Amino acid sequence: MIRSLILLLTIIAAPLSAQSTFPQLLADKPDPKFHDKAITLGQLAGDWTWDGTGFAADGKTPVTDKGELQFHWILDGRAMQDVWMETERSDGDPLVLGTTVRFYDPKTATWRATWIDPGNNAMKAITGRRIGDDIVFEGTSSTGTQFHWIFSDIKPDSFRWHAERLIGGKWVLYEDLRARRKPVR
Repeated sequence: MIRSLILLLTIIAAPLSAQSTFPQLLADKPDPKFHDKAITLGQLAGDWTWDGTGFAADGKTPVTDKGELQFHWILDGRAMQDVWMETERSDGDPLVLGTTVRFYDPKTATWRATWIDPGNNAMKAITGRRIGDDIVFEGTSSTGTQFHWIFSDIKPDSFRWHAERLIGGKWVLYEDLRARRKPVR
């Protein structure tokens, strides 16, 4: 089922039967020529569950949520796709079901990416890089607000993902989640 969701949500909008039509869509590993750079995101490859908290613009009203997340190499290992599936949400808003496709751009030494969340009519172009032990993606919202999406505290079986936006010259946390790797069966 997860592979079907990944296929369904790809940028190229491949049909569910695409796995046989497009065997290069899902890849087992990164393209060898990007191996040194691929490890940045490659450490996240696999299936995860997460618990999160989001904050309203006032920074005080928390919303809790849970979900699942899959990271997989795609396009002959030249890109990585993640699929975020919110499974519970405390405020009753629509559940997030979105995907990000990321690829390494050797000209800029960054990861270029696009987030797509059709249910919330959202699409964001972001650029990321390793900063110390963290992976930081940056972008600008449709309203002109700068934001950061940060993968930190990365361990083989867990990581933290949090999002900040620039408000009044200060970075303000608006989402924070903790992910745990699902056991391999």
